[in-house]
Amino acid sequence: MEETPQRSGENASSAGFSTEELYRRIADSVSSWEYWLDPQGGYVYLSPACESVSGYSREELLADPGLFERLVHVDDRARFEQHIERTHGSERQEDAEIEIRIAARDGSERWIRHRCTPMYGPDGRYLGRWASNENISRYKLAEERLLRLNRELLAVRDCARAVLQATDEKKLLYDTCRIICNVAGYRMAWIGTVEHDEAKTVRPVAWSGVEDGYLASVDITWADTERGRGPTGTAARTGKTVVLEDYASDPSGRPWRERAYQRGYRSSIAIPLSDPDGGVRAVLNVYASQPYVFTSGAVRLLEEVAEDLAAGIGALRARASSASTQ
Repeated sequence: MEETPQRSGENASSAGFSTEELYRRIADSVSSWEYWLDPQGGYVYLSPACESVSGYSREELLADPGLFERLVHVDDRARFEQHIERTHGSERQEDAEIEIRIAARDGSERWIRHRCTPMYGPDGRYLGRWASNENISRYKLAEERLLRLNRELLAVRDCARAVLQATDEKKLLYDTCRIICNVAGYRMAWIGTVEHDEAKTVRPVAWSGVEDGYLASVDITWADTERGRGPTGTAARTGKTVVLEDYASDPSGRPWRERAYQRGYRSSIAIPLSDPDGGVRAVLNVYASQPYVFTSGAVRLLEEVAEDLAAGIGALRARASSASTQ
């Protein structure tokens, strides 16, 4: 005898739930932040995953319907407002998707993929919108790392080309800083020569990016003092690369923290430029607008830039010395 297919309601009853309760339990169990807004913008349903995505509980969001919009990153807010204007309302009902950043409760920045679609009743009446917010931070981070690596590889190539074509040392230093900022995408880069005066000064001689008067006030030395124990002074004194992962938490950056924050510096790296005798003739400094961006791969590529630059400086000086003796 042919079996009669079960309808969804019968399946739900066999599980001990009504159809509505079954769908609610399914929505409650998914990892994405699901919600349903009525035509006036109020919540009809809000899944508990909102807390794992944003850090804010269902109760907090229900009590403050405008909270989600306020969590949207300031740089993405205009796009999100345009999205709402385009998709919400009884006359403009369409499926839509947008990727935006939000500020989570713990202060972290999270990427979410927001999808929404119109909801209709059996009679065709508009019931509002169903939306889903999926945390895609992991994928965006991987994407950003890949893009950053590609930019850094291009910067290494362009810096090497600048070294090969260089005829003037000062221009080479500025070109290197410019490429690091414009091509690799770093916030600021500068080169300081290691002076053997009484104060053991590190003197800025070239820079590019968002400098905004920073170098006039840093007062960096390579002496073993407080202002010499930051990345630049330590690199000059030890001949080793030094990374400052986060200005907010690393005590070695304390003397420059406020000035760095004012200019959007969140991390930095200092790489010594060696001379033929094994000493340190200068230090290449690079600043990023985010903490923890100087991965081992990024460090290796920037060290390659520094090695090429040191060799280029040595070649230019040797050429100038040879020309002066002829």
